[in-house]
Amino acid sequence: MPETGAPDPLIGTMLGPCRLEALVGRGGMGRVYRAKHVALDRIVAVKLVDQSGSAALRAAVLAEARAAAKLDDPRVVAVYEVGEDKGLPYIVLQWVDGEGLDGRVKRQGALKPEEALAIMKETLQALKAAHAAGLVHCDVKPANILVDRRGAVKLADFGIARPAGSALGAGETVSGSFHFMAPEQALGAPPDPRADLYAAGSTWYFALTGQMLFPGKAMDALMRHREEAPPDVRRLRPEVTEKASALIRRLLAKDPAERPQSADAVLSEMSAVGMLLNVDASGSPFRILPAPPPQEKPLPAPVAAVPAAAATNAGAVAPKPAAPRPAFAPPPPPVPAPAAPALGSGAAFYALFGLLGVAAVGWPWRQAGPEDWAAGAAFLSAFPALLTVGDRQAVWRKVAGPLLWLAALACFWRYVRAAPAAPALETLIATGLGGVATAGAVYLGLWGMDKEEILWARGLAPAGAVLLALGALTWAVPEGRGWTDVLASEGARAARAWWSSGGVWRWGGLTAFAVAGTAARRLKTVSAAPSDRKLNWNR
Repeated sequence: MPETGAPDPLIGTMLGPCRLEALVGRGGMGRVYRAKHVALDRIVAVKLVDQSGSAALRAAVLAEARAAAKLDDPRVVAVYEVGEDKGLPYIVLQWVDGEGLDGRVKRQGALKPEEALAIMKETLQALKAAHAAGLVHCDVKPANILVDRRGAVKLADFGIARPAGSALGAGETVSGSFHFMAPEQALGAPPDPRADLYAAGSTWYFALTGQMLFPGKAMDALMRHREEAPPDVRRLRPEVTEKASALIRRLLAKDPAERPQSADAVLSEMSAVGMLLNVDASGSPFRILPAPPPQEKPLPAPVAAVPAAAATNAGAVAPKPAAPRPAFAPPPPPVPAPAAPALGSGAAFYALFGLLGVAAVGWPWRQAGPEDWAAGAAFLSAFPALLTVGDRQAVWRKVAGPLLWLAALACFWRYVRAAPAAPALETLIATGLGGVATAGAVYLGLWGMDKEEILWARGLAPAGAVLLALGALTWAVPEGRGWTDVLASEGARAARAWWSSGGVWRWGGLTAFAVAGTAARRLKTVSAAPSDRKLNWNR
């Protein structure tokens, strides 16, 4: 459980047998603290049930926590104690020194298929134990799947778990995360183990793609879970096998009758070879080689004939037998044609590409003028939009994004530092909005999880470029002149000077060079993908 909270008034106080040390998380049902169990002298987690809930709801949560304490499985976060002190209901839990699945994906990106499968297998084992005890977890999601520093997986937060088939009590409402919740659970249906399996499938999809099944606001996601068909995970992760993709689709079926009927059934399918390796209809992970062609049998050697006269002539020497004829030998196989020579190595391609870039981009920069600094602020602010195309989790992109933003601000400052007058209010507003828009484009484009955030990034980048250009051109507005008049005159002057000195070739060539380099890197990545997945053990 990572420590994310700020100091809290309860920190340092005793609650039941525990001394609270740090606030580590908040949830829909309350808060979680790291604490020390004084009597046992060990670190534990203490969950405080939210006091804003009804008394019936709080009592139900504590009752289900007591029921969860009966689960004896190493993959379930152990419940040590349940009680109430100072008017605060609390649950003492096992402390897990690690991170949630959501934090793991956010830190390192979408997981490899084999890692995601291993984590989900352990999660299904925990659900199997809970379902065998008659409990439905009701809140399976990445944040409730913990991975400790040794790689052990534990299912946490049985705070809203309910007995299978029980109905909602008076004053109770549907609880859980709408981004991972089964459609029937959101409608208030009695708890069913198959609802946990739906949430497990949605969590598996998140682990493989780094994205929620239906991103967006909670209520929008809830409606999409009920009405939209789930996307195929192979659209974002083609290396996921067909069998794994089919199992995820079945787990995400709208009708519970169309899903696997138990966690044990899901575990049985997860153990099949096809989860990580595409196989043919026989189920064998190996390609079956054709039988070798039958060899020709050698012909028998001919027997030398002895003449009759020689046979009757006792004194004659018997002739030597004829030498045996060589056995039949098959013709040698044809010599394969020599392979066509490769067009060149990747290093040679990039060397030629760089040489052409220097010739096409570097030569026009001999005539660069001061207007190029204003153009640089605009162009460098728009470049982060290119970084959202392809693998946004690449480290070099996360480094390049902030550097482009800083370079755009440096170009802006280089252009306006010699301006004699203080800027007008409109100029300050345009400049501030431009810098914020560019920073937002970098953050949303490279660290955002939803598709809408990527679209926002691609819109904010050019908007920031335009605003920074407007701020640069109007920075030195003379006293008594209108902001729009200065923008028109100064913009026209800067545009003429920039155009006549070849600015369109300088910055247009630089943009084309960046786009071509990104495309070449993308093509290299695609061409390096193996074409025969049946023999690719990494899948």
